[in-house]
Amino acid sequence: MKYWWVNHNKTWKHEIEGGYIWAPKLDSIGRTQYHWENMKRVKKGDIIFSCYSSKIQCVGTIMREAYDDLRPGDFGDAGEAWDRDGWKVDVVFKELSAPLDHRIFWDELEPLLPEKYSPINYNKHPREGYLFEVPDAMAALIFGNIIINQRS
Repeated sequence: MKYWWVNHNKTWKHEIEGGYIWAPKLDSIGRTQYHWENMKRVKKGDIIFSCYSSKIQCVGTIMREAYDDLRPGDFGDAGEAWDRDGWKVDVVFKELSAPLDHRIFWDELEPLLPEKYSPINYNKHPREGYLFEVPDAMAALIFGNIIINQRS
């Protein structure tokens, strides 16, 4: 089992409510992006931390590996800059009763960030990009803080 971090932006509501994540295969000049390629690496049973508005808002379980799918129509104007051809992954999301701000445990989190392709930059903000692998130790720290945060 692996852990993932998705940086939802304009499409978070559609993806959370629809039970999926979606990424284009190519950018506007025909190149792939590593954070989109990660869609092909997720496996059924993997866990995903859903971040939007700079906080972890949901935790999800991957229910189906990536499959070809066109950009969701409900993205509307939010998805116009992306290629229509993409990957979709089915996810069951559970919304946290209290969103988790990773900055409150930054001193513990920073040393656990991946050296390459971290979901968070060293300015404490979610990195530009969509889907990132999370090391086990980082996932354990996040889960621990989710538990503490939900009790508060």
